[in-house]
Amino acid sequence: MSGDSSFFDYTPPAEQETEEESALVTVVSLRSDSHRIKGKKYWLATKVDDDSFELLLLNEHRVPTGDPRIIGSGEFAAHYTLELDYYQQHVRPAMEQQDARLSRGESHREQGELYSAEMEYADALAVDEKNVRATFGLGMTYLEKGDVERAQEVFAKVLQLKSAFATEHKHMFNDFGISMRKNGMYREALQYYNRGVDLDSSDENLFFNIARTHYESGDWENCFRYLTMCLEKNRGVQEAQKFCRYLIKKTEEDETMLREMGGGENGDTLRSDILNLLRKMQVAAGVELDDAIEKTHEIRDRMIALEEADMQMKEIEKDIYNVDADF
Repeated sequence: MSGDSSFFDYTPPAEQETEEESALVTVVSLRSDSHRIKGKKYWLATKVDDDSFELLLLNEHRVPTGDPRIIGSGEFAAHYTLELDYYQQHVRPAMEQQDARLSRGESHREQGELYSAEMEYADALAVDEKNVRATFGLGMTYLEKGDVERAQEVFAKVLQLKSAFATEHKHMFNDFGISMRKNGMYREALQYYNRGVDLDSSDENLFFNIARTHYESGDWENCFRYLTMCLEKNRGVQEAQKFCRYLIKKTEEDETMLREMGGGENGDTLRSDILNLLRKMQVAAGVELDDAIEKTHEIRDRMIALEEADMQMKEIEKDIYNVDADF
């Protein structure tokens, strides 16, 4: 299906950042390695609270990589020693250079300079092959270039990165899902949206985009279901309200839609399920229950009338076939 209503230009509002107290960040090494020169390992240590620290291993490029490990303050004090100057002299400059690569990549991509964006993201991944921002950015760049095969390779890689599944990355899953949907990759888009929901099930924007994807793929039942969930979480999303009104209006004009809604292996059961979802969707959008029931009955009556007309047409075609056979 093609987008034929202005709500399809909907972009979720940017979330407001909240100021957080600066966390204590330093670099540590194992006490047992204090006399080693070669092969010594370093970790970026961040104080989580009074009782625990988060450790991220530093790679050969002196940037943190991989999955974080949380340890207690007792283990931290007993087994690790501070490397007081290592952070300022080596780690912080390396992290700033990496952030600059990522920022340049994002700027190039926003300006449509996709080759330059690809180079910056590739450079960032050469420094840290598990960098989440770079991996997402490279995948988005491939999608925008129309290179679906390489985008799917990145898509598979992201799903294997444990560090990607953090709440601060939910917008990346949403953005990647939008790009996949625009490329007709509905199954992959839904996987990404659902990962986003796993990270934050209260975000109505994700449910709106899931509904949109089901609409484009022709899955009316799940379109109604997820749009209802979006509206139940936040009735104030005007684009979702417009989407609901558009769908109801479409049932008055689109006989193909009504036939698809009434079809399927489950026959009357499936039709009943969809009608119930239509009623719930209207109520979630703020329509009075009696009005929603009346509108749903009107839709049901149109579906029944179409079904009866189709059955009559089949009988006529059958009779014509039988007449032809007699000759």
